[in-house]
Amino acid sequence: MMKRHIYISLFGLLIFSNFVYAQTDLNRFESTIVKFEQEDEKDGCDPNTVLFTGSSSILMWKSLHEDMAPIPAINRGFGGSTIPEVTYYADRIILPHNPKIIVLYCGENDLANDESKPKLALKSFKKLHKWMRKNQPETKVFFLAIKPSIRRWNYWGKMSEANAKLKKFMSKKDNYFFVDTASLMLDEDGVVLQDIFIKDNLHMNAKGYELWTKLLKPILEEHVDH
Repeated sequence: MMKRHIYISLFGLLIFSNFVYAQTDLNRFESTIVKFEQEDEKDGCDPNTVLFTGSSSILMWKSLHEDMAPIPAINRGFGGSTIPEVTYYADRIILPHNPKIIVLYCGENDLANDESKPKLALKSFKKLHKWMRKNQPETKVFFLAIKPSIRRWNYWGKMSEANAKLKKFMSKKDNYFFVDTASLMLDEDGVVLQDIFIKDNLHMNAKGYELWTKLLKPILEEHVDH
């Protein structure tokens, strides 16, 4: 009986520890967000500027302003972020801008492990959608599909499944657009292209961003105010 009691106690402690970690770890990008706030205070926020946010594929889009021109754009990507973290910081990275359009790339880091399931990305996105519906109901959200990569190719199956779930969800929501950038990154056999990544085989090079730009920019041009 004593052993069972100890086991239950240790199990409960483990669950509690994981819960605490999950909660406190959401603020791991605090210093980056503070820098964003300082930039916003200095430069101001224009709702007509398209707000790009999400994980490192946004952060490392160094040619973003040039690629989107003359569409005004601002980069608020923070590397390694997950959908829950975008939601956690939404009051500080989205709300001050009151953007008419958001381009979001996130979900890849949520699924880049052996434990997560495709439904996790959808569940997390629904929480972000709930925040958007409450705080930015008129904002148009363009979600860039979770991308395939050489380094994370073993996770592509569930990432692709997550994309399908996210696309279906967004198709039923006003002001939400699923942009299938992922398909552009596959060859005719459905294998990820080998020449669109930098040396880490995870993040894109200029050729990769060129693929994204050719698809995304014309779509945005249909929705921005001229």
